[in-house]
Amino acid sequence: MTHSFTIRLNDEISSVLKRVESGITGNGGRFEGDLECGTFAGKSVLGFIEGRYHSLSDREIRITITDKPFIVPYRTIESELRKYFA
Repeated sequence: MTHSFTIRLNDEISSVLKRVESGITGNGGRFEGDLECGTFAGKSVLGFIEGRYHSLSDREIRITITDKPFIVPYRTIESELRKYFA
């Protein structure tokens, strides 16, 4: 099961994605993609999380969580990812 949501960005998508990629890969995760779409995966305090993103505009991005720890609710992960991408 997946969960998708949209995030309104505070900065241009290129800046946000560079910052997110650096944070994810800096913690041993994987980030692949471009300004249009891509995937990410890594460990967090919530457990292993995997997902994908799709650019809707220069200031809006659609996130889909594709894998997560069973016991962690989607809303908890969504809240954390909103902070990460905002």
